[in-house]
Amino acid sequence: MTAVDLPSLLALFEQARLRAQALQRPVLAVGTCPAPGLDPLQLYEAQREGFFWSAQQPRLTLFGQGCQWQVEADGEQCLAKVQHQWHALCDDAWVDGPLAPLLLGGVRFDSRTPTAPHWAPFADGSFHVAHWLVSEDANGCWLRCQRLVEPGSDPLTLAHASLAAYERLLVPKPHDASTPAVVERAALPATLWQDKVERALRAIDDDHLSKVVLARHIEYQLDTPLDSGALMRRLHEGRGQAHLFALHRDGHCFLGATPERLLSSQAGRLSTHALAGSVRRGHTPSEDQMLGTALLADLKERHEHQLVVSSIVEGLDALVDELQAAPEPTLLKLANVQHLSTPIKARLRSGRSLLDGVAALHPTPAVGGLPRASALHFIRDNEGFDRGWYSAPVGWMDGNGNGDFLVALRCALLTPRGCHLFAGCGIVQGSRPANEYEETQIKLANMERALGVSA
Repeated sequence: MTAVDLPSLLALFEQARLRAQALQRPVLAVGTCPAPGLDPLQLYEAQREGFFWSAQQPRLTLFGQGCQWQVEADGEQCLAKVQHQWHALCDDAWVDGPLAPLLLGGVRFDSRTPTAPHWAPFADGSFHVAHWLVSEDANGCWLRCQRLVEPGSDPLTLAHASLAAYERLLVPKPHDASTPAVVERAALPATLWQDKVERALRAIDDDHLSKVVLARHIEYQLDTPLDSGALMRRLHEGRGQAHLFALHRDGHCFLGATPERLLSSQAGRLSTHALAGSVRRGHTPSEDQMLGTALLADLKERHEHQLVVSSIVEGLDALVDELQAAPEPTLLKLANVQHLSTPIKARLRSGRSLLDGVAALHPTPAVGGLPRASALHFIRDNEGFDRGWYSAPVGWMDGNGNGDFLVALRCALLTPRGCHLFAGCGIVQGSRPANEYEETQIKLANMERALGVSA
């Protein structure tokens, strides 16, 4: 596709229809052209819908609007179901240009947990192919048109409709610029949450667990809806080394600025990192350095971190070759917290996919615990709320097997009537309930500031 105009779109859809007629089933048409004048963040800020993504190392920003194909799957094998349907769609796709079709979405933390009403629009696994997709990386900015073409489709009708959708993409949507006020804040009192930590410590002392991650849930009722576009702009301005994401479903928006990458794949090379062990940022450079040095030397934090490293290595072992983990952790510094981080790289074996790796790793001990089954059982029985997509994989994958999945942390679920915030921390032997509560406060602070709400 050479440009966004009627002749280019018509030619794309005519070729796709011929393939659909030959196969007697729908075919995904994908056309790509350069788009140097488009900015994914500006478009998301103006449209406040669809999918937004901005990851670092390597840098990639995406904005997708409109849904041309979707796959939703339930149960613990939902990723395998998604992979099967996506592979079949890509096998038939008609691609005009240098970029493959791209799928965006995520999954729930735990499909066995009953779904809370505010998470109802988000299935166990839900992925969309955007109609129009803007992508920006080190090689420039590109625009993809992705459209499902039936054997009996009229290419001219499709071309006119796609062109109209693109023109609407460039027109900002009206919105209320007022700042929402907090009507009510609901959260478990600190003492009751710390009682849960004590319960976890007793389970660890009884050798039922070596680690479990306990999270907190805060619900804000607001007098007007939040503006996800303005919120993403604020998160972008204070992101540091964090990755950004936003996914919209039926009037709800799940978005965040997470420090953690679960797994990425580029030309068969996998990349991830273990992220566990935290301390706040210092108020001065010298204090910040002192806190970071102490974190690197803290035996409890190093033990918690090594549990995550070992779990990732073991989880990937059957899927990869040339698996390498850095011998020592380094510091990953974010706006108000710093973490221990260990890079891990590997080569994906033939016949294995990125989603195989995602399924093998989730949930890592950084968001679940060890042993995994025992930790999940403890969370179900004691945490007291539905995590939904919090601390679960969100990301993208393309028709060539490339992709990137983040762990959805430092995040919020926006609803028409308010928002839900989440934060957790790892409980291991030696954890102190008051300190763990303070750690969750630090993790919540950046999102609360961006939202304009506070404790």
